[in-house]
Amino acid sequence: MSKEPDRPERFFYHSFPRRGRSTDSEIEKGCKILSLVCDAGLVLAPEVVKWHYPRADGSPPREQQTIQRRICFTELAPGELIEHAKEFGHFAIEFDVQTLKRMGAMPVFYIPQATETDEHSVASLGSTLVIQAIDAMILAMRLAGVKKNLDEAPHVIEGRFDCNFGFEKLKTFSLDVPETRKTLEAFCYALTPPDMLEHALTGLLSCFYPADNLRDNKALAYYRQREWRIAWNFAIKGDEVLHRPSEELIGRLLDIDADFFGRDFPIPSGTSRLANEALVFPGMMGKRTIEMANRVVAPREALTSAKAIVARDAPDVPVVCIEDLK
Repeated sequence: MSKEPDRPERFFYHSFPRRGRSTDSEIEKGCKILSLVCDAGLVLAPEVVKWHYPRADGSPPREQQTIQRRICFTELAPGELIEHAKEFGHFAIEFDVQTLKRMGAMPVFYIPQATETDEHSVASLGSTLVIQAIDAMILAMRLAGVKKNLDEAPHVIEGRFDCNFGFEKLKTFSLDVPETRKTLEAFCYALTPPDMLEHALTGLLSCFYPADNLRDNKALAYYRQREWRIAWNFAIKGDEVLHRPSEELIGRLLDIDADFFGRDFPIPSGTSRLANEALVFPGMMGKRTIEMANRVVAPREALTSAKAIVARDAPDVPVVCIEDLK
């Protein structure tokens, strides 16, 4: 019986810079990003993700969208990284799967959406489930909002109050105070509180991403790889791990890519600057993010600079040349 050949060891890589890769600015931009990661941590950039599925009666498809704040890691053998870098940049930070688990990362589920040619087939099943999960999140959000309003007015024990629900077309509901309190108590009894359910469902939805439009965006073929991501805030013993960026950090993000981080980003109350809506993962359990890495990968041209940057905060983390990994 022949011995099965050893498979190459695989790790998870966060590669950068995707914007500006393979250009004259890649080395400078990559070193700035690496320096920012060493100083502040990983930045979870926000993105609006849209979902739709066809209606059975042939009317226009129903659409929903979510805001995801995430940073992604792709599982590769080291020798595959040089090809991956053509789409995602020639710098990378390498992690093993156990470390990613401790960092709160989870696998991404790539969900097919119906196309114009098969909009009535079961190809829309995945996006239908995602939109219904969004509905569940919104339901938890509504329950949490009503409960919060009642909890903030404990002296109000009778009477009615109005709630407006809906999207393009709002509808007002007049609710009886004591009956609503009793109903919420019954529905929430022995379950996770609705505000925590809302945050949990928001995090869960950040693990879903469309696997479509390869004709116009060939880079989306990466959905065929194994990807994990950190995509939400979480707390350890009551202390939140992630935080919003400081003004100093926002300035550094704008210096790295003003067109991307400085653009308008839609939020429920209107618009904001994209950098302001990001989250930062600084590290955990007494370690900076860069100290949790296996190693840092950089192009040969930037190797000396990358080693100097990493040595400031994580002298035990090796820096290797991506061209040598082939």
